[in-house]
Amino acid sequence: MKTYQHINESIIEKQSVQFIIDSTPELNFINNMDLSCFQKGIVFCDKKLSFNWWPKILSKIQNSISIKDVSFLDASEQTKSIEKFVDLINYLGKVKCTKNDVIIVIGGGTILDVISFIASTFMRGIPLIMIPTTLIGQADASTAGKTCINTNYGKNILGTLYLPIYVYNNVQILKTNSAYEYRQGFSEIFKYGLLGSKKLIDLQVDYKNNQTDKLMMEIIAETINVRMHIRKKDPLASNLGHTFGHAIEKITNYAVNHGDAISVGIVMALEFGVTEGIIAKDQKDKIIKIMKELKLNTQLSDDLDVDFLNEAMLTDKKSSNTHIRLVLIRDIAMPYKSDDSHFYSVRPEKMRIFLKNFIKKGDYISSNHWESLKKDET
Repeated sequence: MKTYQHINESIIEKQSVQFIIDSTPELNFINNMDLSCFQKGIVFCDKKLSFNWWPKILSKIQNSISIKDVSFLDASEQTKSIEKFVDLINYLGKVKCTKNDVIIVIGGGTILDVISFIASTFMRGIPLIMIPTTLIGQADASTAGKTCINTNYGKNILGTLYLPIYVYNNVQILKTNSAYEYRQGFSEIFKYGLLGSKKLIDLQVDYKNNQTDKLMMEIIAETINVRMHIRKKDPLASNLGHTFGHAIEKITNYAVNHGDAISVGIVMALEFGVTEGIIAKDQKDKIIKIMKELKLNTQLSDDLDVDFLNEAMLTDKKSSNTHIRLVLIRDIAMPYKSDDSHFYSVRPEKMRIFLKNFIKKGDYISSNHWESLKKDET
């Protein structure tokens, strides 16, 4: 008589996304999205776009789908809170959202993050369309299905992996971005170049000297290709500079924007890589020189607390109770990998020593730096 059974099963769920990259001022290729199978569209849009891009987008898509409800949101980290998540879920229930509908999100990285998380969790998944309106949104937040909201424990702690069905990128929309917003996006794009494409770094340098729509479209396309390639290996393998950067965001109460925090986080990761013999000093110097030429942030404010930073790094998604884990590179487009892991493990005591020496050395420290970063915000 059998007293025990053991059954092994596995499920592989296929997700797919179509990226549309358009350069027409009239948003002509937005109509390449087939919306005929949906009963209605439920829109979440950055409130700053309510009088410029939203009316133009609506005029294009309203002949393809019935838009019944539009909610305008603040593009702030508070919108990525659990409290706001509950409010937005209740809103979807109020407007009778079903799996026959589609959620359309329009905005930058912050709004894309939270609404994609909501789409992935409401009724176990509502079809999603993303229309990113910032460079960081087109290059990062919309490119690999990473959804997230913040908690008191850390940034982007709650999240899923959920691809939209369409991402519509239009480079004309980016022309309404400030220099500050461009810098956030180019920081993430540079990171993807370091992880997987020297061509992408060369394109950024070219764009600095010749800002054409054609070059921007190439940059967006190459970034998406690199991003998806990394995503297929490990969703967190794209986090170069993020262990440092997310901690900086957290301990400054998000006074530092994501791109600026990640950019200096890359500098810190490179310097740490030199101390560990993972990347050569001359190669590190070459990379940081390019970052400065591109006017990416390479500085920290002088009020940084080492102990708080070290503790915050331990709450990173990649870290464990005993080790901080980093994404590092050996050279441009040569990520560190050892023992089938994409991450380099460091004990907190060792990281604390590095951080103290990094700050004491002062090469990347500037007085009142966080405030100076905001001068290009408008």
